[in-house]
Amino acid sequence: MSTTGRNDIPLLTLLDGEAVSHFKLREFENRDGLAMIHRSALTALELTRRDLYARYGETVWVLITDAVRTPDDLQRLAARYGWTDAGGLVARRSRHLAEFGGIAVDLVAVVARTRSRVPQEVVGAVCRRYFDFVKYDYQDGHVHADMRERVCFVG
Repeated sequence: MSTTGRNDIPLLTLLDGEAVSHFKLREFENRDGLAMIHRSALTALELTRRDLYARYGETVWVLITDAVRTPDDLQRLAARYGWTDAGGLVARRSRHLAEFGGIAVDLVAVVARTRSRVPQEVVGAVCRRYFDFVKYDYQDGHVHADMRERVCFVG
C-alpha cells in the first residue's frame, strides 16, 4: 500500500441507489504503484463489506492484501511460493495480472472494534455470494476472489 499519497483516490460504488465509498485506489496498487480495480470487483467488495457488517452488527474492515500484478510480480511470488502447475500457489495466468483488468483481489476482514480477524471460512462464504471464483484455503488466512466469468476478455 502506498505511503506516498499517490492513488489516494476514493472509489465510489452505487449500492441500492446509494453512493458508498469504503476503498481507495491505493489499496489496489502493486509495489511499483500500478493500481486498478474492475467496477464489478469493487461492487462485490462493497457488498462483502456490507454483509460482514450485517453479520457482526458492527464495522468490519475489508483489507486488500494483494490486487493487480505484473509478470515481474508473478515471478517474485513464484520464486517464493512456486507455480501451481508444479505444486505451488502461484498461477502462471493469474487473474491478478493487469491484462485481466483488475478483476482479482486477495483480502482479509477484521472487526474494527476488537481488531480480530474474521475467520477465513466466513469471509470466503460471503465472497462466494458476489464473486465468480473464490478460494480460501491459504495458510496465511487470506481469501482470493475474482470476477473471471462476468468480464469479457478479448485477445
